[in-house]
Amino acid sequence: MSPRRHSLPAGLFDRLAAGGGGPAAVRALAAAEHSKRLVLLRAVVDTAAAAGHPGARRAADAYALLARLQRTVPAAVRDAVTYPAVGFWALRVLRGLMLGDPRADPAQLAAVAAVAAVRGRVPLRVGVPVTRGRVTLPSLGVALLPGAPEAWAVVRPDGRGGAVVTAAGRAVTVPRDPHTEAGAWLGLRRLSAGTAEAAVTFLLDDTDPLRFPPHPRVGPRLSPGEVAAWQAVIGRGWALLGRAHRGVAGEVAAGLRVLVPLQAPPDGVASATSAEAFGCVAMSRPPRPLDLARGLAHEVQHAKLAALGTMFPLIAGPGGERFYAPWREDPRPAEGLLQGAYAHLGIARFLRRQWDADSDPAARLEAQTEFARWREATWDVAHVLLGGGLLTGHGERFVTGMVASLAELRAEDVPRAAVGRAGRLAEEHLTRWLNRARIGVSR
Repeated sequence: MSPRRHSLPAGLFDRLAAGGGGPAAVRALAAAEHSKRLVLLRAVVDTAAAAGHPGARRAADAYALLARLQRTVPAAVRDAVTYPAVGFWALRVLRGLMLGDPRADPAQLAAVAAVAAVRGRVPLRVGVPVTRGRVTLPSLGVALLPGAPEAWAVVRPDGRGGAVVTAAGRAVTVPRDPHTEAGAWLGLRRLSAGTAEAAVTFLLDDTDPLRFPPHPRVGPRLSPGEVAAWQAVIGRGWALLGRAHRGVAGEVAAGLRVLVPLQAPPDGVASATSAEAFGCVAMSRPPRPLDLARGLAHEVQHAKLAALGTMFPLIAGPGGERFYAPWREDPRPAEGLLQGAYAHLGIARFLRRQWDADSDPAARLEAQTEFARWREATWDVAHVLLGGGLLTGHGERFVTGMVASLAELRAEDVPRAAVGRAGRLAEEHLTRWLNRARIGVSR
């Protein structure tokens, strides 16, 4: 499993900087993330061996099995190793091995090899760890084996898409469609929407213990009724994207494959992405299709920028300086400031299209107000980034491209009422932020 070198054509880089990029750019970023994942898994195996970890031999065997499967079922291996939770697991284990954390378990790589065998319909036997009476197969689901010792189970793919998981004399059947629930098997359910020309399918991951970096709103497995409610809002939200935001829909379909449900906050929608789990978006169920469409438009921006930052460092150094972000209540480092600015460039573009799509006067005013607010806020932040010596050469080119896109948005004629309201909201936010900062200093 040899990673390959990647480059990004200048045209795609500049299209990304402008706030878009399209499916071709997202696929290029995903290919680079695939190679990054291969390097990371190799590092886990080598670091475990160097540390003399007791699970090092099993990790090496799992890696060797993945390499063998790569020659016969490469698509299955790619799907297994690029699953977002595998990235978060590998980074956590690698950090743990380097710090001497006894909880780091490189032998869990065997579960990734088992998934590749199941997906590739290769009938063989793979030993996988049992943890707290569960065998987790990332991207497929979880086999419940209560009372099984904290040792090893065996996964036997049946060569037809299913498998049997056995441990301590107990057996759990993985159905030929593993994305269903059957007895002690909890498969990851699918959420699908769209037509053959513009379709999306998310795996709803509510079982993997490492499905997303620590987040206070990650909740338990959803009931069938909750899954149905998610399916309904995905269907209506995707229809909205397809009508008014086809560029966003194409990028989401090309780059986001997993949805981790979050518990709802007191108001609004909670959503997040992580550079450690490319391809995944965590989100509470939105109350409206518009909220889903907007949330995906926001989070795909974060995903693109995180992947691009792996290929081209954009921030000159870590630094200790913190900055005002018009969309946050806390001071942000330069990297966080850039992430927020890029996400809000995408939101401003989204709102401009939504303004045209809305027929309701109140909804149009809301879109116009937010459009006016976020185009100005992002413009100001982009110039802070350009003027502070915070960026690498690639970073300067990228933010300069953002500014050019924002200049086009600032040339748009917005009704005076919306501009005035946007200005008042911006001033109120800055006043609150400054008051909190003064309180913090006085303490």
